[in-house]
Amino acid sequence: MKCIGECDSAIAAGALLRACFPDLLILDIEMPGLSGIQLAKSLKQMPMIIFISSHAHYAADAFEVDAIDYLVKPTAPERLFRAIDKVRHLVEMKNSIPSNEGFKTSDETSFFIKEKNAFARIQYDDVLYIESLADFVNIFLVNGTKKIALVNLKNLEPQLPASLFIRISRTHIVNNAKITSIESSLIMLGKVQLPRG
Repeated sequence: MKCIGECDSAIAAGALLRACFPDLLILDIEMPGLSGIQLAKSLKQMPMIIFISSHAHYAADAFEVDAIDYLVKPTAPERLFRAIDKVRHLVEMKNSIPSNEGFKTSDETSFFIKEKNAFARIQYDDVLYIESLADFVNIFLVNGTKKIALVNLKNLEPQLPASLFIRISRTHIVNNAKITSIESSLIMLGKVQLPRG
């Protein structure tokens, strides 16, 4: 990794981001003048972002702008390194998989995602929900595992059968059959709570 800039405010960071575009932005939430969340929302093109804050309650806002990770201060160095390794893995994945091969529909019951050098089949019925992660999505399965696919939520949504999946917010698509209850601001998928947009 190479640090290409360090700023003491979101305004200064915005100016630097217009001059150069990093792969990763490690961004504090609470800054003078403009918050890190506001800065992220103002960007037309967003690098991968790891947010850091002394307050855990900003996490939902951070993931609404497709944050890769959210760290609470004081942050242990190994926790930061783990977040950076996640970004490194996503960058490697993005560089090794052609953008149109990250996700492919198969038939009315399944789809394929590219994992390393092979395509893995996933049954629609095995999907609990899908979460946006910048240019990627996290696919959460009913067995508790998670898969990552190189496709953004905007491009993925029209490829999924509308009879099986519904978008509930800017960052989440859920499997209709897995919804156990609907509240005014939440969708419940068993023990999983997701905010409605």
